[in-house]
Amino acid sequence: MPDSREELRKLIAERAHIEDGHYRTPSGIITDHFDFFKISLKHQGIKLAGELVYNEIKDLNICALGGPGHPIASVLCRAAFLKEIGVFYIRDSMRKEGNLMEPKWIESRIKAGDRVALLGDVVATGSQLIRALEEVIQFGAYIVKIIIIIDSGNGNGVENILKFAQLNQMDNCPVVALYTRDEILGVAP
Repeated sequence: MPDSREELRKLIAERAHIEDGHYRTPSGIITDHFDFFKISLKHQGIKLAGELVYNEIKDLNICALGGPGHPIASVLCRAAFLKEIGVFYIRDSMRKEGNLMEPKWIESRIKAGDRVALLGDVVATGSQLIRALEEVIQFGAYIVKIIIIIDSGNGNGVENILKFAQLNQMDNCPVVALYTRDEILGVAP
């Protein structure tokens, strides 16, 4: 039986890679992309991705794992469950219900000073993950690791995230991509 990493790679290649579509990113419209949502809502995808992310965070001293939006919530929950820590996510828009005097971009019970890791599903330009980083930094939590499931190679996303981290004095915060586009599609370097 193939290992979890190879099994997830095959699952992503078969079910989440869209070759002939039109997908809008902050950098423009692309035709070749990955729709990780097709994986993150399936039991096997949640299990495999959650275990791989857990392997990236298991030795970290963190109290929560979070990321932008809902598409990866199931993977966040799986990895956090395995490590027995909390989860958080950065909303796409400010919460408009509840206490309107305390608008929230982050849904969580984390607090300023907490050590956390951040997870992104598919990174093209990195803008969503950078926005999430901005919100977590402004909130006052300390980010100890950034994990990306797929570096799509469509927009220098990982490089943009690394530049942002460096500009914000996060030099000791590793940025790890579990897969590159070429790895998933079996393209030799």
